[in-house]
Amino acid sequence: MAVLFKLTDLSWPELIRAIWRGSVETNVTNRAAELAFWFLLGFFPMLLSVTGMVSMIGSAPGSQGTLMAYVGEVLPSGASSLVRQVLAQTTGSGRAWFSLLFALWSSSSATSGLIDTLNAIYGLKESRPWWKSRLIAVALAIAMGVLLTTALIILVYGPLVMDKIASGSADLYLWKIAQWPAAALLLIMALLGLYRFAPNLQEQKWKWLLPGSMVAAATWMAVSVLFKVYVRHFSHFGLLYGSLGTLIILMFWFYLSGAAILVGGVINAVLEETSRLRHEQSWMVRGTSF
Repeated sequence: MAVLFKLTDLSWPELIRAIWRGSVETNVTNRAAELAFWFLLGFFPMLLSVTGMVSMIGSAPGSQGTLMAYVGEVLPSGASSLVRQVLAQTTGSGRAWFSLLFALWSSSSATSGLIDTLNAIYGLKESRPWWKSRLIAVALAIAMGVLLTTALIILVYGPLVMDKIASGSADLYLWKIAQWPAAALLLIMALLGLYRFAPNLQEQKWKWLLPGSMVAAATWMAVSVLFKVYVRHFSHFGLLYGSLGTLIILMFWFYLSGAAILVGGVINAVLEETSRLRHEQSWMVRGTSF
């Protein structure tokens, strides 16, 4: 990634200022709030459909408890308790497919919002027909859902499978270490697909999409950990919002997640635009030298 920064001839202070300016001009903070609403709307149906599908396909007992153990590692305790309570009230036979359809609708709506925001980040207007744009949003939602669900399954059920195959061996401990980079790789792949196909651009080089994808994934993980620590030790959401405190915590976590995704898009746009301008300037200098 350092090689890409050299190609743009940007120093770190210049890069940070350009990212800040791009974030302000495209109103990333308000657009992240819009995404937070759609993330919240589709979050519970997604979890319900994942637990339902895995239980039906794999007949895995206690799948919901195992899943919630890992959700609790990401979310603050108050938010994870709310998620656990909602899932306990809504889990039932025959609801998995309905939850999957509703999660697909809400996630495709979130992806449509991401398409609009990424177009604004790149300074583009949506020229594709509305049906094509919507199909792209649905396809991206499905692809990202498959990748993120696979990452979740790796984290939740990978150790259980390895424990049965190679209980107590070194392979089990190796898997427990390797599962996190594998899940992070799938997250980066999902972001790469989003940044590549969401904006209304005909051609994009993958090398300009990798930095933003890596930064967005790392930022999301770091923000999740830091926010969890903050809520556990320093926050007073309950005093401010009462019984709505846990819902506000979950909503704010979605807001930070949306902001991380959008900032990754800003990074990609800044690097690509700077590289293009440098390339044009170099050709102008060559032209004047002849």
